[in-house]
Amino acid sequence: AAATSAATAAAKPTAAATSAATAAAKPTPVKFNWLFGFTIQANPSMPIIVAKEKGYYAEQGIDITWDFTTTSAGIRLIGTGQYHAGSVSDARSVANFVKEGIPLKVVAQQGQDTARGFASRKGENLTNPKSWVGKKVGIKGGEPWTEYLALMSSNGIDRKQVTEVPIGFSSVELKEKIIDILPVFLGNEPYHLRENLKQDIDLTIPKAHGFDTVGTVMVANTQFVQQNRAGFLRFLKATMKGQEFMADVKNRSEIIQMAVQYGGTATTRGAHEYIYNFTLPDLAHASGVGWIDKARWQKDLDVLKDLKLVTDVPTLDRVVDDTLIKEVLKDGKVIWP
Repeated sequence: AAATSAATAAAKPTAAATSAATAAAKPTPVKFNWLFGFTIQANPSMPIIVAKEKGYYAEQGIDITWDFTTTSAGIRLIGTGQYHAGSVSDARSVANFVKEGIPLKVVAQQGQDTARGFASRKGENLTNPKSWVGKKVGIKGGEPWTEYLALMSSNGIDRKQVTEVPIGFSSVELKEKIIDILPVFLGNEPYHLRENLKQDIDLTIPKAHGFDTVGTVMVANTQFVQQNRAGFLRFLKATMKGQEFMADVKNRSEIIQMAVQYGGTATTRGAHEYIYNFTLPDLAHASGVGWIDKARWQKDLDVLKDLKLVTDVPTLDRVVDDTLIKEVLKDGKVIWP
């Protein structure tokens, strides 16, 4: 009996052993700094908020903080190591950063298709780029969008055949007839034009006219990834788990509430709902959320080269790293936990 009792006691883990095992199971905490490329809305960057609210970062040992930049140039701060990753909506910006030697790479595709398009006043029949000849086209952000230049080129239109007008970000220039064609972020500006400015519009979608470019991407500091790969994978896994949650329409009301909570007063609930509805189809891919289609990226780089928008266009492998997203997905789903 004494031997049996001793054997049973030996089989039971001590309190100290249990505590040590629990500690070993918890990942080493990693401080992670994220840089939003825009204000918080129910758009492809929203999974960052979802992952925090649902406790996915806590579960993976990620202590996340974030900040915002209003220009794509602000993403340079990721290259300096001040931030570890962030969102960018323009392949051209990423290619330029990489060409300059800034240690950045695309590591996940947050939105599969571009959210950039063009608006015109309803009924003026300006949805086809060929109809823009002789019209006034807005130039937003200081330089023409790649989408605009690609559409002009593919339709054989010389830029001298239109009047390019520098504009701000208010969208009012279209309503006031300062311009005829307005570059818009399709996720939110059509709502603003229709609901706030009371301007009915027609839209030109680049994809419908032969220019199928990638959407919002996650770029990461390559030096940080090399030195903290395991920690970065935990961050990416938690973020993509948040994206899976957001991509399930059953969670729509919860996502909208998070967007309202974190987005401040700049965006109304109705606008968040519109943005979510637009974003939803873009969040998923047959191979899993965040999947990078390298063939589409190569096409984008080829366009940048053909249009001479980037000199000495970097090779695909210098711009894109799809190994990380492949490590957090299996059979089209995030590996969890």
